[in-house]
Amino acid sequence: MMMQTSVSAGALDALREQTVHLLTDASVALNDLGTEAQSDRQRLLEMAQDLRESFFLVAIIGEFNAGKSSFINALLGEPLLPMGITPTTEAIELVRYSPTVNRIPTLRDGNSTREWAHPNTGAPGVSLVDTPGTGSVFQRHETTAKAFLHRADLVIFVMSAKRAVADSERMYLDLAQQYGKKIILVINQIDLLELNEQDIVRRFVEQQVQQHLNLKPLIFMVSAKKALAGEDGGIGAVKAHLRGVFAQTPPAQQKLLAQLNTAEQLVGRYINQLRTKYDSVSSDSTRAKTLRVELEQQSIGMTDPLKLARREVEGVFDSLRQRGTAFIDANLTVRLIARGTNKDKLQADFTETVIGRAPRDLSDAAMTYINAVVDNSRTYWRGVIDRLNKLKDVLENEIGGLDATAYAQQREGLDEAIRIAEGELRSYQNGQVVNDLTRLFDSNMSGLRNSLFGALGGVVLVLLAIAPAGPIIGAGAAPLALPALVFGAPLALLGGWGLVRYLGKVANDTKKDFLAKVDKLQKTYDDALDALTQKERARLSQYGMQVLTPVFSRLEAITSESKSKLEQFSVYSQRLDTLKKSVEAEV
Repeated sequence: MMMQTSVSAGALDALREQTVHLLTDASVALNDLGTEAQSDRQRLLEMAQDLRESFFLVAIIGEFNAGKSSFINALLGEPLLPMGITPTTEAIELVRYSPTVNRIPTLRDGNSTREWAHPNTGAPGVSLVDTPGTGSVFQRHETTAKAFLHRADLVIFVMSAKRAVADSERMYLDLAQQYGKKIILVINQIDLLELNEQDIVRRFVEQQVQQHLNLKPLIFMVSAKKALAGEDGGIGAVKAHLRGVFAQTPPAQQKLLAQLNTAEQLVGRYINQLRTKYDSVSSDSTRAKTLRVELEQQSIGMTDPLKLARREVEGVFDSLRQRGTAFIDANLTVRLIARGTNKDKLQADFTETVIGRAPRDLSDAAMTYINAVVDNSRTYWRGVIDRLNKLKDVLENEIGGLDATAYAQQREGLDEAIRIAEGELRSYQNGQVVNDLTRLFDSNMSGLRNSLFGALGGVVLVLLAIAPAGPIIGAGAAPLALPALVFGAPLALLGGWGLVRYLGKVANDTKKDFLAKVDKLQKTYDDALDALTQKERARLSQYGMQVLTPVFSRLEAITSESKSKLEQFSVYSQRLDTLKKSVEAEV
């Protein structure tokens, strides 16, 4: 192998071994990134094997019938490889450097590669590789050519002058560029064009590769047919360029740089993918933690509305107490008994004066709070469902290949979390919460009204029963008038005094009983609001702890795994960069 004195063979061998180990390590890491990464894993292993064999691969790529085999034969100076008008190359045709010619190919790699030997490959250690044509009707041709591209150290892309820059050619050029390959363009079969047409085709190719691929490669116009017929056909310029390339930097060193470039591009691609995945998942993991905080804030956020509602309820009951005690004072008097009473009228007065609009005010105060809770909760559960669905989309699109088991668990947890959230949302939509509390409040207020009126009515009836039935002195009682006056007047005064005292005691007892019942009813309202609040807080807390926490803990595990992979490939990138600089320093 031709070596320059400025290159240390021992140092280059050591760098090559380090690169082989690095490519092997990276290939192992790709095992954990799903089935889609397996093709890249195989590429790295093949690149490592090529480095062990240490020969420089010049891959000739192009559409079928573009004249690739003819072009290689023109470089060699004789028709070594088979040529024809049909897609003749199905396997890889590899021409190794050798001082002597071997015109009978040796089969390798399960008969997928036919190996020849020739002294005109360009330099010692250089091999020319003829791949099946791109754009072929045979899918296996496409697969073989594409799978071999990453192994090339230098790519010569051969185009037909009659159909330059086809879609498949753009795809392969783009792929070669992604692999970091050095590319040379050869426009073959220019013997089919007039001189002015050759200039047009050349400018067209330059414009196409610049516009679509942002490439500015060297372009050679050749006729392999003329070269094989003994003319130059432009092949001399290609040979001269290749000699200069190999003279400038030894092929072994170029090969190592080429493989490092390809590995750098491949590892860089996975770093970008892993960074995108990590950013997506970690972002949602952060939002997940925020979601738990928001659930707690949602729970705490009920405190102020609850205080406001309870103040309004307390104000209604304070007014109810004032009106009730005033009603008792106004009605439990001697005047009520003296003028008689009407039970129906008493009930109507009590309902209108005492109860009044208290039920409506209580309902308004309570329902304002309940509706605020329900509306906020309904909106919030919708938001939870929306965010969980977005998170599920992220899992579907971003991290499906990281860990199949963790992914399946995550999807199952998310589906369950969404199902529960949707159930909670439906519980508000059917109005069950509002209806239950409305029935409770109406029943309690009706009970207050009936019990208090029953107590008042009973007192009134007792008072009426013990009151005097009529005047003490009547027209037919003249003989007894004096005794009655003498003894009856004191008794009447005594009875009146007793009745007044009794009425006062009854009024106080009735007010105490009334206030006790109002207090009890207010507690019922307060308890109902507290129960609703505690139920909402419990639902949020239970959902956060029992449903969201496991989901997010698994998400954090996947985030951690993604971060670990990203860091691992970042280390590979740093090692590749260090090796590349070391190899370049050997020039």
